[in-house]
Amino acid sequence: MMAVRKTKFLSVIILGFLTASLVDFQSVRAQYADDGRPFPLASPIKITSPSNSTYDSGLLMLDVSFKLMLNVEKTNISVLCSLDGKENTTVLVSAKLFPVETTITYANGSTQTGISSLFAYYIINASVALPELPEGFHSIQVYGRYEHAGGSNYNVHDSSMVRFTINNGKAPVISNLSLENKTYSQDKLNLNFTVDESPSWMGYCLDEQANVTLAGNLTLIQLPYGSHIMNIYANDTVGNMGSSATINFSIAEPFPTTLALSSAGVVAIVGLALLVYFKKTHKLKSD
Repeated sequence: MMAVRKTKFLSVIILGFLTASLVDFQSVRAQYADDGRPFPLASPIKITSPSNSTYDSGLLMLDVSFKLMLNVEKTNISVLCSLDGKENTTVLVSAKLFPVETTITYANGSTQTGISSLFAYYIINASVALPELPEGFHSIQVYGRYEHAGGSNYNVHDSSMVRFTINNGKAPVISNLSLENKTYSQDKLNLNFTVDESPSWMGYCLDEQANVTLAGNLTLIQLPYGSHIMNIYANDTVGNMGSSATINFSIAEPFPTTLALSSAGVVAIVGLALLVYFKKTHKLKSD
């Protein structure tokens, strides 16, 4: 009878301790599990780096950790990383055992303390340098995959997605403008320039009017005669706006060739009239 009570008492202690130990763990129905089963013996994966924030450099480390109540010697563990929705890549992991000391009190009042292999857990860490990321918005999601030794079924535990931004704070630089600070004799001009990074928007402003969106280089036509001012703008993917130097140029009105021809015609007519006059005068004198 004493042995039965001892067994029941021990069972209650173990059940209570197991329940307390699993407070930090949760049953997650993984999105990418082969069989879709929940996995109750792992805590949510924690991505400590990068975080949901903005960075001024594209050189970042991926740091991941989670708890696992499985014997890593009997379980193949891998961490998968998906950057910006691309194909998963595998990240090497390390495991550190955290033994749990338990004390059992028997019915006769005696106690026994020792390291419990039943309640021990592992801290799984994964760390890897991410490829250099361009300026803009990014996302990363990490998955833990567990394969039981000798088994063919996988359990996959997925993390929440982290979204972050790379912003170096530098505005796009606009250079190599084809327009110059000078006077042009034609009203058709090429507007060519270069930007030192891939812009999300480009445009120009002529004579302080509304901005005109640009898809790239273009030709300006039918520019009015007179003086003009021009600015080119480029906006990067995170909102930094770059502007070119202001260009002051003029379109010269062409020389009035029609007026010149008319004057020449007048001169010719006057000359012809004088010639006729002198001929008539000479004839009259001869008579």
